[in-house]
Amino acid sequence: MRTPSLLSLRQGRVRTARASIVWHDTPDGALAEAGLVLSQGGGASRGQWRLERRQDAGWLPGHAAPFLAEGPAPGALGHRLPDGLAPMAAFHGTRRLVTLDGGAWLAVLDGTLRGVVQDRPACRLYLHGEAAEMAALALRLGEAVRLSVPRAALAAEAACVATGREPVRPRGGAPAIPPGSSVGGALCLAVAQLADTILHWAGHVPGAQSPEPVHQMRVAIRRLRSALGVFRRVVQPASGPAWLDELDGALRSLAAALGAARDWDVFLAETGAEIAEAFAGDRRIDRLLAEAGRRRAASYAALAAHLQDAAWTKLQLTLALLPTAQPWLAQASPEQASQLAAPVEPFAAHALDRRLKQVVAPGKSVTHLSAEALHDVRKHAKRLRYATEFFAPLFSAKQVRRYLPRLERLQEVLGGVNDTAVAAGLMAQLGGGADRAFASGVVQGFGAGRSAHASRRVERAWSRFLRAAPFWA
Repeated sequence: MRTPSLLSLRQGRVRTARASIVWHDTPDGALAEAGLVLSQGGGASRGQWRLERRQDAGWLPGHAAPFLAEGPAPGALGHRLPDGLAPMAAFHGTRRLVTLDGGAWLAVLDGTLRGVVQDRPACRLYLHGEAAEMAALALRLGEAVRLSVPRAALAAEAACVATGREPVRPRGGAPAIPPGSSVGGALCLAVAQLADTILHWAGHVPGAQSPEPVHQMRVAIRRLRSALGVFRRVVQPASGPAWLDELDGALRSLAAALGAARDWDVFLAETGAEIAEAFAGDRRIDRLLAEAGRRRAASYAALAAHLQDAAWTKLQLTLALLPTAQPWLAQASPEQASQLAAPVEPFAAHALDRRLKQVVAPGKSVTHLSAEALHDVRKHAKRLRYATEFFAPLFSAKQVRRYLPRLERLQEVLGGVNDTAVAAGLMAQLGGGADRAFASGVVQGFGAGRSAHASRRVERAWSRFLRAAPFWA
């Protein structure tokens, strides 16, 4: 409450009061099953009852709960409620409220969530005011105070302490744009879902017992960067702060940290496992794999450190606030504003055309391409796939089903070629003496054997893909 960012905006003193919220449901969770939350109390409305939509699965950080009704008693809410309602969880603590310029306000709820199964500390910062201004204030506060983005609404956390079950994880996968959306609406949906997925998996990376959190977070970042690239022409400001470039740079830096961990995961699970089986008992191979395991652990440690620094604090706040702040609207030119308001279907077809031209640029054959050039083709194919999945609901499902498998197969075989190149690069990082040289040579020999077959698979996949009719044409 005393940070410079707030002192310049405060109007009057900080008001502190005790806060109590009690959540109710039936013993069999009838309200939760219906996607509803019933609470009593909270801040100034201590005796009031509130009915809201649940926000546990796919909750978008930075958004308030969908509010349905408020009244002095459950019967005054105007909704039919089940019989047998009883307290299931409660919050007890303090609420600090400060009024800001322009009628905005900031509140801090600090205390403990109590339930039948467990208790846990809880602290929430609430900002109420013009969206872009509050988003900017949140970022300034994040520079002075260590903030993190909650992975569920307070009511969903209350359900956790009541039942012992954690909130449902985000749907994941590619955002699905419904027909009839505007260009701006499609962008907002994509940013919201992918940001939610990134933030979810970031909380599972430290201490991860499997490669899944790193893999899922990395894929979500790639999808988000690809989506921002699709919309770049209508959101990149002609002048002023280049928010898009800044965000993409932060995502690229995080993707690099994730990529280092992911490369060692893939090597140990695939090439390393094959070599260990083929050379069972060879101490030189065993020592190489042990060193690879240590490099993987070091990469995970570096990634965990990355997720503790100020850059990550800023990035996670930016991701959480992006769907609310929508900086592309504030900085849009009249032409861009018109494009953002237009139907998304023509925009999608044009964007897919651009992506396809980048993929097929090499021509009728790719056998003449170097490994580096094939890697570029793979990256373009991946961007086309993300855009295809993103815009697929706008077009004929039958035609998409005919097209997408050929694109997926092309990306798969090109990915195999890339994995071989990555494995060779990892071996070059290890260095060492004669034993290490032998083991590295084995890895490269495996790669060479794969490459002989991969070339034919790539050419077949390329030929089939070129014959696929674009479903958006």
